[in-house]
Amino acid sequence: MADRFTLAQKFVETDPLAAARALEEMAPKSASKFIDAVADPQSASLLASMMPYHAAKCVANLSAAAAARYLAGVEAREMAKILRFLGPDERAGVVKALPPHLAARVSLLLHYSPAVVGAWLNPGVPTLPPDCTVADAKARLANADVPDCDRIYAVDAKQSLAGAVKLAALIRAADETPLTKLLKPVAGSLSAQESLLTALDSPLWLETDFLAVLDRRGRFIGIVRFAELRKAAQGQRSQTEVKDISGSLMDLAEYCYLGLADVVGSSLAAAPRNERARRR
Repeated sequence: MADRFTLAQKFVETDPLAAARALEEMAPKSASKFIDAVADPQSASLLASMMPYHAAKCVANLSAAAAARYLAGVEAREMAKILRFLGPDERAGVVKALPPHLAARVSLLLHYSPAVVGAWLNPGVPTLPPDCTVADAKARLANADVPDCDRIYAVDAKQSLAGAVKLAALIRAADETPLTKLLKPVAGSLSAQESLLTALDSPLWLETDFLAVLDRRGRFIGIVRFAELRKAAQGQRSQTEVKDISGSLMDLAEYCYLGLADVVGSSLAAAPRNERARRR
């Protein structure tokens, strides 16, 4: 019987999206038990692959500590999508249990309505102080999670934009070069409070596929991509519809593979009790 649980784990590893569709067919309590039984990276992968509404139903059946541990492996924007479907108290409990840096990022996203730019930005991008050298900048970026973009922003002590530097220029420059010599003015930015539709109409997108985002005080809080905003705008109506179906499986039929829910469901009873302890 333990082999059936192992098979389910392999299934999650090889095709987390299909496994997520199968879990969405199950009752949230049963699905959450499976998520809680597999290894943490698999739990994170499953929650990230599920539709946010259904992922939130599973999160609600987990302890705040367990939910936070699994969601810590999910990108901040995807985490915020899930947490929006929780009640205020449940959401606050999970956020409180997150590591401080992740709690700060997701709290920022949850602060904004899904209808505005701020809810869809990437708040985890690294920044540079304008008074550093190229060597300092390279050292700071060496261990940072640099997004897939061609420039890095510099901000002053008040988090105001001081300029941007092209990554290619930074790599080519001598280590002793002051960063100020490489900084270029930022051509434009978006307000976090700006509506998705207004932001998508900005002519700034003719020159780039990502833009800096500023809060109401003009402080830099991250970047946002055109593709992310367009996807968000298209998903606003469908997200509302998903929230209204209250667990109906009709909209999931085209995603589900016949028999997968039965395989995963059967594996729950077969999971070794000490499986998680052994993996740790």
